[in-house]
Amino acid sequence: MILYEKELKEYFSSKDSVILAYIFGSTVRGDAGRLSDVDIGVLLDENLSKKDRFELELRLMGEIAVLINKNKIDLIVLNEAPLLLAYNIIKDGIILKSGETQRVKFETKILSMYLDEKYYIKRHTEETLKRIAEVGFA
Repeated sequence: MILYEKELKEYFSSKDSVILAYIFGSTVRGDAGRLSDVDIGVLLDENLSKKDRFELELRLMGEIAVLINKNKIDLIVLNEAPLLLAYNIIKDGIILKSGETQRVKFETKILSMYLDEKYYIKRHTEETLKRIAEVGFA
């Protein structure tokens, strides 16, 4: 079991406005150090207003920090996350909370969008690296 997994699963089970939750990053890879943050991705109820979503995000960060006794929490709201980040979270993350129907629907949507964009993402990355190799960061 991943560090904090049990506590976070229990915590998210009571959060009705959190549809899905994942833990990802160095904690999952097993290379988290003393100074590492804990990366968590959440899909929030689409019916929440932007204001309510923001307030929930702040509340979740505070409560999670207290729960796991760690101030460095990186909470990614999947509703607003860039495609590549959302893809990597569902690909490499560990599920903390999931309704099976909602998870399949969300992951299918992200995977479909990623596969549509994969060629362009790869091409952009290659061009950027080529440009950096030729002229540096200037």
